[in-house]
Amino acid sequence: MNKPSTILTLVFSIGLIVFTTQPFVVDAAELKTLKGETIQGKITSFTDTEIVLDASGAVRKIPLLEMMQVTLEPTAIHPPNPFSLVELSDGSQIVANTCAIKGDAIELSLPGGEKITVPTNKISWVLFKAQVASDRATWNERISKKRKRDVVAILKKDADNPEGILNLLEGTLGKGSDDGKTMEFSTVGSTKPIPVPQANLHGLVFLRALDAEALPVLCKVIDKSKSEFLAAKITLDKENLIIKTSAGLDLTLPLACIHKLDFSKGKLAYLSDIEPSKILLSQDEERLSAFRKDTNLDGGPLRINGITYAKGLAMLATTDLEFDLKGEYREFKAIAGFDDLVGGIEGSVILEIEGDGKQLVKLELTRKDKKRDNAINLSIKDVQRLRIVVRSSNPLEFGKHLDLANAQINK
Repeated sequence: MNKPSTILTLVFSIGLIVFTTQPFVVDAAELKTLKGETIQGKITSFTDTEIVLDASGAVRKIPLLEMMQVTLEPTAIHPPNPFSLVELSDGSQIVANTCAIKGDAIELSLPGGEKITVPTNKISWVLFKAQVASDRATWNERISKKRKRDVVAILKKDADNPEGILNLLEGTLGKGSDDGKTMEFSTVGSTKPIPVPQANLHGLVFLRALDAEALPVLCKVIDKSKSEFLAAKITLDKENLIIKTSAGLDLTLPLACIHKLDFSKGKLAYLSDIEPSKILLSQDEERLSAFRKDTNLDGGPLRINGITYAKGLAMLATTDLEFDLKGEYREFKAIAGFDDLVGGIEGSVILEIEGDGKQLVKLELTRKDKKRDNAINLSIKDVQRLRIVVRSSNPLEFGKHLDLANAQINK
């Protein structure tokens, strides 16, 4: 693969991707589109709207909005043996040859020889010696459980138990020693932290609250050792790929170690296709039909500020919906506004969205805002219960309503 001759900059800001228009060349690449096409050839340029590909002499211009993924290097090597797996608070997973907690950070050595340092406040969990598939599956089971404290997992082996016995201790994780050999840990009720040898650690779970400030994900960057970085911004600069993850971590990786850029953002689901786990509608029994899927409250199409949407929710004040997401999704997107085709009375309507009881957004809209749509983009990583409430700002709720168009959740 040839080195890019110029700088390509990708900037993500509220759904907008901006590229420089200067051309560069990648000799061998494979592109996959939303239409299911697989196209191989030489990338000759990016623009803010398309990728230009020379496919066996035929020039193809592919709109960026139709892009699923770009494979820069077809060969993906397997992770080393052994290796550790580190998940960041935004869901990025890093494969590391070695890792050591020193102070308030963890130092990682990557299979390609790169060394990075990650603050522990951006780490969700660490699994040491993650090369055993059954250990990874068991670990995923354990971390899916809700906890109120940090967890340290210690594997003890002896003559009677050569496979080892895993002890899970809840408490508070502290700093690592300067030499990376021990880590402070305070058990529940203890008054003084104890140094735990890092060589005895099987895994660590850091108690992390939902990060409502996480940056929207532009794409998933996958390296040749199968690390996955959820990037909010990437810059391709000469021989390096500069990444800012959704959690705000800045990384610089050699372009030669990058396997692919995945723009698919995983699976998505529309809330109108999911049955709410709880539904609380108006107390007026004559208006129990005030919550509708994929139509406005009059049964017509959802339409906000002149744009018609095929998917979404129409909700009369007061409607209270709760969705059981099981912690499987990481992003919520929607357009909130008043329906062009449904009348109503003056007065404000309040939209509140919560994740596991924590308020993620609160908007107060009036009918004077009818010619304005409101884009919502939220991090819902690890959220079990998503609650959406539309209510009136005063006791008079009749004739007040709101559309939540294109309400969707992404994995």
